[in-house]
Amino acid sequence: MKSTWQKFQVRYSSSPSSKRWLARQDRDQFVKKAQSQNYRARSAFKLLELDQKYNFIKPGSVFIDCGAAPGGWSQVISRKLLDIPTEETNTNLNSNLIIAVDLLPIEPIPGVNVLQGDFTNISTQQKIKELLKGRDADVVVSDMAPNFSGQHFIDHVKSMELCESSLNFAEQVLRSGGTFLCKFLMGESDYEFRNNLKTKFDRVRHEKPQAVHRKSTEGYFMCLGYKK
Repeated sequence: MKSTWQKFQVRYSSSPSSKRWLARQDRDQFVKKAQSQNYRARSAFKLLELDQKYNFIKPGSVFIDCGAAPGGWSQVISRKLLDIPTEETNTNLNSNLIIAVDLLPIEPIPGVNVLQGDFTNISTQQKIKELLKGRDADVVVSDMAPNFSGQHFIDHVKSMELCESSLNFAEQVLRSGGTFLCKFLMGESDYEFRNNLKTKFDRVRHEKPQAVHRKSTEGYFMCLGYKK
């Protein structure tokens, strides 16, 4: 049986640019780690590093993973929660709720409710709320990225629009004290967005995990202690 990574290679290896991209991926240490540990994407190690630092993936919690495809972050959350013995935590692991949403299809992940749809559409957000069944979310994470134009300013603006959309939704569903994590492309307006986050959370940190390419402008806002 082919691994998720092998399926990905077959699907996207047709064009010359895709072949060059795959060649770079084959030299990437985090891609190799993802292959060896059967994660669907190297981005899994970004979340693993952030959780090691902030310890926000906890049993009995409600997680919403926005822009989840191909499912690397949801895999991290699922594995950590499902690997915790119930008798060690005195927590009913059936109370875990993980919702993964993306415009693209996501292959099933143990313990994860997969929802296909455009997260920025209100109809999709309403479907997420229906899956919550009245529960507040403990953590909302967003690894969403725009379709890149190749012009940094345009991509930055689109990235910040996705951040705003995920934040607006997080404010509707997060519990008091909850956690919000979003990816952004650094640029002119991220400082203003960070100041906005500081009015809504006790702690806001700019993080750039090791799995982010060194020359990339990609960063993450780690926000703890939502002031509902």
